[in-house]
Amino acid sequence: MVRMTVSTDCFLEGADARLSAIIRNRLTIDNPKYTAAKRYGRWIGKRLKPKLTYYTAVTDGLRFPRGFSNQAVLLCRQEMKNEPEIVDNRRRVNEYDFTFQADLRAYQREAVAAIGRRSFGVLEAGTGSGKTVMALGVVAERKQPTLVIVHTKELLYQWQERVRQFLGIEAGLVGDGHFTIQPFTVAIVNSARKRGRELVPHFGQLIVDECHRVPATLFTDVVSCFDSYYLLGLSATAFRADEGMTKLIYYFMGDRVHTVDPLRLKVTGAVLRPKIIQKETGFVYGYRGDYQRLITALTRNEGRNRLIADDIIRVAGEERGGTILVVSDRISHCQVFVDLLTKHDIKVRLLTGQTAADSRSEIVEAVRQGMVKVLVATLQLISEGFDCPGLSTLFLTTPITFEGRLLQVIGRIMRPAAHKSPCVYDYKDTNVAPLRRSAAAREKILAHL
Repeated sequence: MVRMTVSTDCFLEGADARLSAIIRNRLTIDNPKYTAAKRYGRWIGKRLKPKLTYYTAVTDGLRFPRGFSNQAVLLCRQEMKNEPEIVDNRRRVNEYDFTFQADLRAYQREAVAAIGRRSFGVLEAGTGSGKTVMALGVVAERKQPTLVIVHTKELLYQWQERVRQFLGIEAGLVGDGHFTIQPFTVAIVNSARKRGRELVPHFGQLIVDECHRVPATLFTDVVSCFDSYYLLGLSATAFRADEGMTKLIYYFMGDRVHTVDPLRLKVTGAVLRPKIIQKETGFVYGYRGDYQRLITALTRNEGRNRLIADDIIRVAGEERGGTILVVSDRISHCQVFVDLLTKHDIKVRLLTGQTAADSRSEIVEAVRQGMVKVLVATLQLISEGFDCPGLSTLFLTTPITFEGRLLQVIGRIMRPAAHKSPCVYDYKDTNVAPLRRSAAAREKILAHL
């Protein structure tokens, strides 16, 4: 008999050699760090393995992440013509009656219904779709005390605000100096890992926001210590920059249970389609295979920086509402634009990972109040979980090669607001081969917005 026990992970026993081999193969992926090292001729050493495995073989069976459970059941039926016995040791706790105070759009109701049909899974919905309110609708229907895992302080407090707004209760907080457990609790991932044993007994549902972060060891450690009955991942995009790792999202969180069609967001007015302006820079560089050195030269190029700054200054002087968002991969590059714009008496603020928490909160609030004309920020900080509908025009000052990151940062300006006409300025460096390829890839993505 084939038996699968589900708790913090899955334990499969009774599988024949063929089924075990298929599952082991599915849960083995190429190590992107090893692949990159080979590609660029870097030193590999003994510790860097060519493959990553996400199962443990023991004498009487296999252990693997519980998000893979549905695929394992399907494989049992397919390969052994056998319905596995399920031993369900997941945790349910005493129900809590959440009062949901929101009118969902039709596409949001469909998403909530799809999630409700599965106990594990991932919701993929673009920026502006209302992932948070959909998740809160799911929480209210399931009536299980819920822990939400986030990876930034900004998201911690954004969830706190949404819980007040749509559930009418105070959320417990774990992280940034807080440790309070409530029927709905939000935790920063670092703090959740440290206090996991204290958190696990209280929750029958675990939600991971921006779940494309899950394959990072920090997230997988946290997800793997919970035995909650329900598991839900939320993401604007399930793609990861290290594309081979994307499938791990589903291995740890469950299959993708619903995708919100981006076209429906535009048709319903949930998001606004931006105007796209692509401009040639004329930047020239003798590329010799060192991409980081290339980007350093690009960010230091005075002519290119002046071209972009002149465009920002011109747009800032036009009578259009909203805050201009300027993004770069490099903090030093961000500072260049702050200096250039300040000389023209433009109200500009800088937001990077080095910005103190208090200052960061003050800057975000100033943007929301319409008191900042230009916000200059690093891509890493702005691309995830930054919720300011007043952002109207986006300047991409360094080339983004990863589709998921590009879609996320553009999503920051697509949220509806009064008198808003979003616009994206993208700068093409077609005289340098890798930058030319990157520009062509972006052009295809932007054409389908």
